[in-house]
Amino acid sequence: MKPAIAKFLIAIYLFSFTPLKELNRIPLLFIHYAQHLEEDSTMTVAQFFDMHYMHGIVFDEDYEQDMQLPFKTFDFSPLPVFVFQHYKEFDIIKKTSPFIIKDKINTSYSFYLSDAKLKGIFHPPKFS
Repeated sequence: MKPAIAKFLIAIYLFSFTPLKELNRIPLLFIHYAQHLEEDSTMTVAQFFDMHYMHGIVFDEDYEQDMQLPFKTFDFSPLPVFVFQHYKEFDIIKKTSPFIIKDKINTSYSFYLSDAKLKGIFHPPKFS
């Protein structure tokens, strides 16, 4: 039962929020092609697609029917947009001093290897 419900919900999502909903308009494509065949019986499918899809939007007498064809207009308004805002609160206490303190440059380094795994082949440089 759960796989059937999952498939049903996926199908509803794909045909509602994605361009796959344009596949619902395919019957209108066949009806419109049949109307063009009544006007010109020598029109091929290639000529029909060339007339309706290759020359952009043409404002002619059947403009309203042309705009109902699949993939003729794109509507991205139902696509979900997710915006995540993550707020972090930082408590920063900055101590201010009236005196200017200059940091000393550390010229001596001491390496402390506390873990036995770190005592492998990697050692600090040795000066003689």
